[in-house]
Amino acid sequence: MALQRSFRLSALSAALVVLLSACGGSSGNVNSGPGSDPGGTNDTVGSGDQANNPDAGNTDSGSGVANEPALLGSKRGGHVWAEYCADQPDHAVLPVDPRELVNSSVDNGKAVVFNIEWETCFINDEIRPSTCGEYRELHERGRLIGRGQGEPGTAHMFSGSTIDYLDFGDPSTLGNGGSLFTIAAEDYNNVWQTWTGYIAAPQLPTRPENFDELVAERYGSVLPEERNPYPLPGEDPNQTNGGSGQLPVALTQLREPDGTWTGQIGVKLCSFCHDGGVDAANGELGPIYGGAGTIGDFTVAFRDFAAASLSPTFGILSGLVTVAANRGTGAIDQFQVGFIVFNGGTLEEFANDKTLFSGAIGNIKSPAWWNMGSRVHKFHGATLSMDSSRIDMAAYYPLSGSDDAVAWVDGASYPFQIWAESLKAPEYPGPINEDLAKQGAILFHAKNLWASNLNNPAPQPEQLGNGSCASCHGAYSPKYVNDPQYLDDPRLEGIAANVVRMDVIRTDPTYAEAQQSLRSRDGSINEGIKNNVFTQCGLGAAGDTPNNSPIMLAPPLYGVWASAPYFHNASVPNIWGVLDPDNERPNIWERVSKPAPQGLEGRVVMGFDTNFERAYDQQKLGWRYKELDCVSGFPATQPLLNCNPISPDAPSLQDILGALYQEVALLWNLPIDELANIPLTDQQIETRKVFNTNIYSQGNQGHDFTGVLTDAERRAIIEYLKTL
Repeated sequence: MALQRSFRLSALSAALVVLLSACGGSSGNVNSGPGSDPGGTNDTVGSGDQANNPDAGNTDSGSGVANEPALLGSKRGGHVWAEYCADQPDHAVLPVDPRELVNSSVDNGKAVVFNIEWETCFINDEIRPSTCGEYRELHERGRLIGRGQGEPGTAHMFSGSTIDYLDFGDPSTLGNGGSLFTIAAEDYNNVWQTWTGYIAAPQLPTRPENFDELVAERYGSVLPEERNPYPLPGEDPNQTNGGSGQLPVALTQLREPDGTWTGQIGVKLCSFCHDGGVDAANGELGPIYGGAGTIGDFTVAFRDFAAASLSPTFGILSGLVTVAANRGTGAIDQFQVGFIVFNGGTLEEFANDKTLFSGAIGNIKSPAWWNMGSRVHKFHGATLSMDSSRIDMAAYYPLSGSDDAVAWVDGASYPFQIWAESLKAPEYPGPINEDLAKQGAILFHAKNLWASNLNNPAPQPEQLGNGSCASCHGAYSPKYVNDPQYLDDPRLEGIAANVVRMDVIRTDPTYAEAQQSLRSRDGSINEGIKNNVFTQCGLGAAGDTPNNSPIMLAPPLYGVWASAPYFHNASVPNIWGVLDPDNERPNIWERVSKPAPQGLEGRVVMGFDTNFERAYDQQKLGWRYKELDCVSGFPATQPLLNCNPISPDAPSLQDILGALYQEVALLWNLPIDELANIPLTDQQIETRKVFNTNIYSQGNQGHDFTGVLTDAERRAIIEYLKTL
């Protein structure tokens, strides 16, 4: 029976943190890997979890049990206010935000664990909506911040919504307080001249006819379905409704308050990290906004802009400072830099030993925005309260050109969060085995991974719940959402509010340990936080862990199929690898790139392939990849520096560098060991597509408690996750 993928229940990174961050097969072959024949084993789904009989006690139609909730169903994230107000008048009073129910009165004896609380940020109180009319007004204002493509009010990189710009070639613009991060359309039209070509295929001789498509591929930013114009050579944007060209979603042409086009192109930095796309044959998908995009490379874009416009500001972030060592990931939570830049002019912060001598955050993947409405705290490590919306504007904070940058942030950040929380996860575009998904729903919500007969070698969490996946990641199935043994209130559906110590999670510890390195031995918080404009409402759970224990926050799983690769650092290419710690965790690997247009093979940089039928592994839930070894992957693997050509388990120079990064945070931002990844040439840009788990902060270990699952159980859980 075909699965109806528009599930509903009875009643809908996070943005970038910090300034400079943003927002196994044989070698060389497309990997099939262990478990690639999901139907090829004879093991059964079971272990006493009703999983062999999904309709036993089921609430599904056809089970013979009337008026009981179904096993399958998902609201796909979003926020209850957006769904409620979709058909309500302006004067309708908003319902309670379900996250407010997550407090100390939540019964911790339930199957789903809630061990952190919702915390309101006083900064938002003045504009917090109470009716659908007020909500719609904030939502529209936030849409311009998040998705505006040329309209007045659109935000862009470190400039707020200003339309002033600084042109380093025009002395009349110097000192006018304009944006440091815009590029004139004339220069943008010539960025192709900075493309170096390859050894066997030199630079393109003329501007390619498919320039817009090639730019989108090179920078990893999709072309939007609506117009996002810029003027082509010789065009007046105000005579051509902005121009005949089409910008990718991460760029926008600025406009005067009266709508006049300026011919200046700004950067929507958050889009580079969060917006992606999936090309499916059924035409249902295309650009996907607000997810864990994992395709963008703003470092490459800045490299081109610096070369084409002679802009030193773009140049600093494309080679002199490391903010994204890989395509699709970056130092998104590099808070040490933020403490220095956003410290309110406190000069002492530049000599703050806790800021300078703390662990570097390293490599991070952006969380999906469509899960923001189901989160109590922000980011992978519960760094701030979810209501601390100021941080969402860190990448747009006006560094110049504004007398009161904080006032702009306060007028933009909460509306942006209102909009971002309303986004829905995309529906899975492929076929789903409904019977298998039902078995997976039971396993996900009811299988105790620490049952005594399983002898799980991984440590048991202090607060186990019922030991299932749902204990950490939340309940989604209507059957369990409406079961009082799982949730105090069905409105808590999909909310994940469980922080777990790193000695249980055991994924790469760099990120979590770096957060704790800012605390004193007695647990007190570094003084720099008090001076930072983005932490005025205090820290989240990460700032209040006993004995400074590093922690991670289990994320909600709406749209998880579209969020590959996995773990907080994007080190595992598919869900099979997450559930099976002994397989599908390649040491050095590279996602498959999109085929180049005919005649341009080997001559242009293409982005990751996002074709669902060609590049997506529907059995393992993730993008297909090629596995490399230390020697065959040269120069991208950088033997001796980032891997050992003699033995994969032997040390390399990276181990020494890692020790330095743990002691001096800002050293990681210098391209000490990224020389092959500074995008000086097209060949080096290709190198940025390789993910090397030997590199500092990019380990793929941990989450090994799922090793007790059988292959049949993994297949069922994967099928269920497709429905979320």
